[in-house]
Amino acid sequence: MTAYPIGVEVACDGPAADRDCPESAAVRAQITSTTAREVRADGRRDGWGRRRRGKRLVDLCPSCDTDTQKER
Repeated sequence: MTAYPIGVEVACDGPAADRDCPESAAVRAQITSTTAREVRADGRRDGWGRRRRGKRLVDLCPSCDTDTQKER
């Protein structure tokens, strides 16, 4: 049997470093998106955001992105 990569999943990192996404959200899969960059672009079209948390970038679903912006 041979395994082939079928794509990349980008999941929400949650509204805070110590809290998981309450919806366990992930970017909806598109058959044409096979790299993390393409999947993140799909997510941006669906309202996902990318924010810096400490020294790293995190992916946030629309719900968690709104929560993060409220805390600022």
